[in-house]
Amino acid sequence: SLLSECDEAEMTGSFLHLHLALDASGLDLTSMNAHYTVMDRGLEGDTDNDEGDGPCGELNMIAVSNPCVLDENLAPPGYIVVHAYGAGNEPYGLWKGMKRNSPEYKKLKEERSKALWRAVETIIPDVRERVVLDMTGSPLTHERFLRRPYGTYGSATDDYLKDGSTPIDGLVLCGDGIFPGIGIPAVALSGASAANAMVNPFQQWKCLDDLKE
Repeated sequence: SLLSECDEAEMTGSFLHLHLALDASGLDLTSMNAHYTVMDRGLEGDTDNDEGDGPCGELNMIAVSNPCVLDENLAPPGYIVVHAYGAGNEPYGLWKGMKRNSPEYKKLKEERSKALWRAVETIIPDVRERVVLDMTGSPLTHERFLRRPYGTYGSATDDYLKDGSTPIDGLVLCGDGIFPGIGIPAVALSGASAANAMVNPFQQWKCLDDLKE
């Protein structure tokens, strides 16, 4: 049934975030990209991960977003914002049951974020000297503010629902648990598909014709 499919779906791992506000003095933004993907070989001292286990290993693949390259108005003059994160590759189990603001929680955030700092340092080597503000977001942060069970990214690729149809008349689902899956473009497409499912093809053609006028 639909409910059992949802309950039994495998979910991806969670996120670890590093949000930075940096002094951009001397940085040439014109020579920088808006987005980077950095392959990391695991946390320092993590001998089990030293050989690497592909992009799906814990914090092995880090995304670094540098949006001020596209819009300098995202930060005050002379500053930039940077966001580094491990998408779906941080285990929730490491954080489960921890109390926010406890010394143990803060220590774990510092330890686990080392991979994110290393990723940013491959792009801005002196990033730590430029920091005005830094904030680390854990799977608990992801779970709390985005209301994601276990801080998950969404359903695993093979376990999303193939379409948003339901046994309930007039109810069509959309979101990252529906084909084509996780990520903003995919979720937007599932929303468009749900909207299209609410009207017949002739109504859709009429709307397209109206848009041309």
